[in-house]
Amino acid sequence: MRGCLTCRLRHLKCDKTGAKCLRCQRSGRECVPAPGKSEELSFRHGQNPSLRGKGPPRYGESDLTFPNDQIWVESSSEYSFKDETDQTAAEYHVVPVTGHSASRSPSEARSTPSSIMDPPLPGPSNSIPFYIADSRGGSRSTSAHSPQSSSMPVSTPRLANVNEAYLLRHFQRHLAPWLDAGDPERHFCADVAGRASDSPLLLYACLAVSACHLSRTANTISPDVADSYHERCISIMLPVLDKPEFEIGIDILLSSTVILRFFEQISSHTPSNDPQRHLLAGSVYISSHVDCAISGGLASASFWVFVIQDIQFALTYQKCLRLAFAPFDDRLQRWWVAKPVLSDSDWVNRAIWILAETIDFCYNGSGRNYESHSGIAGESALKQRIRDWEGGRPDTFTPLHVSPPDSRAGKPFPVVWYTTLWHSTAVQHVCLAKALMLIREYEVYDYTIEQRTKLKEQISENLNYLFGIAFSADDEPSLRIMACHALCACSAWIDDPLAQNLLFDLLRRTERDNGWPWAYVEQRILHAWQGNSR
Repeated sequence: MRGCLTCRLRHLKCDKTGAKCLRCQRSGRECVPAPGKSEELSFRHGQNPSLRGKGPPRYGESDLTFPNDQIWVESSSEYSFKDETDQTAAEYHVVPVTGHSASRSPSEARSTPSSIMDPPLPGPSNSIPFYIADSRGGSRSTSAHSPQSSSMPVSTPRLANVNEAYLLRHFQRHLAPWLDAGDPERHFCADVAGRASDSPLLLYACLAVSACHLSRTANTISPDVADSYHERCISIMLPVLDKPEFEIGIDILLSSTVILRFFEQISSHTPSNDPQRHLLAGSVYISSHVDCAISGGLASASFWVFVIQDIQFALTYQKCLRLAFAPFDDRLQRWWVAKPVLSDSDWVNRAIWILAETIDFCYNGSGRNYESHSGIAGESALKQRIRDWEGGRPDTFTPLHVSPPDSRAGKPFPVVWYTTLWHSTAVQHVCLAKALMLIREYEVYDYTIEQRTKLKEQISENLNYLFGIAFSADDEPSLRIMACHALCACSAWIDDPLAQNLLFDLLRRTERDNGWPWAYVEQRILHAWQGNSR
């Protein structure tokens, strides 16, 4: 089966099982089967250059063109190409977005669109804490204790809908710190929650991922609530990208996109259920705004979150990143060289960029070069960049404390404490970059037994340091998730049974406590370890 048409039009994943899919059963919608023609093909506007009209690209649209030497596959004359943009947009209730940053007026900010155009959100009775459940019936309370009462020494709240206020607070307190793991200025904690009440797109993105996270970790909210907010995001994004009269700032667009990619990551239980729509959309938006990497503010913070998300996808599937490196690398290197003194934020971003380049160099089967060098020359140039980072980093990146591993005490990893989350994040990225380069060296070159033994020791040393940071950080979600992605990419190089047991337990705890789906990689990792034991 190809999934039902109902889920396709709602831009949601379909379980593709049974006569009626689970989403349609839960939501009470009619499950309409999708057309079954095997020859039916669809192309997305803005991602396929041949479908774009003449003239300059529209906002958010890719400016890619096919090269002159493009090899084309012969196709039957029965194929036809159809632009489905208007048809798809017609399936949604469009929320008009006016003003440069898609903001509401002060009065509109007090009553969110969900309280005006939609019925109460579906979900169990305990979707919010019991002590505020009585006020869920409407977006405003009319009791004597209402915020509108003259006895209250406060102005009208930004969000009158208590469900939405609760979800936005959950995002700010529990999810935004994940996205700020490499950002000393904490833009997602400090800026997004404050600006969300003035931007429906940003607000619904935050509410969607919060509802999804709570449905997976606490089971207090129905998944349909998250899907509902996700649909509203799509209904706003489509007209914004397709029509010039709908304007939105690049910072809001990028931050909303990486939050929606976060939603995809924690809601996709298997690789086949990860649509990667927002990861692909992010690469299109970012490629058309190269300056966002160095512009500062929320736009730059969103760019670096996107790079981390791209890294996570690449590590999970051992594939290259979607981001085009050349224009960004040139801009970033010139930017860093021109600065008299690099901040901690710059050093963290350099570490993230080093890992992104390393992944692209190691996983690219087509032999993409590095800094105009290929093979050994490219490898040497990348290793030199890693050494430059390690030799030039400021003293603030020195750990507060390191204790060696003690396998006899059940501790196969070192205890590593850093003073801040972003320092830990940067060192994790560099350790993984070094491990991947060593693994590539081990697999490519014909070394002696002694040389290969030394390489394996260096690989284990870097991986164990990375894992030690995660285990030493008091269950910091972003560091745990980074360690799990490193495990996905390097599980075959971990042969200590004690380390294997601890890391496998970390996978399961991260899924249970943080809502990150790892079940689909557990069998792959176990298979790799069983192969090592043989």
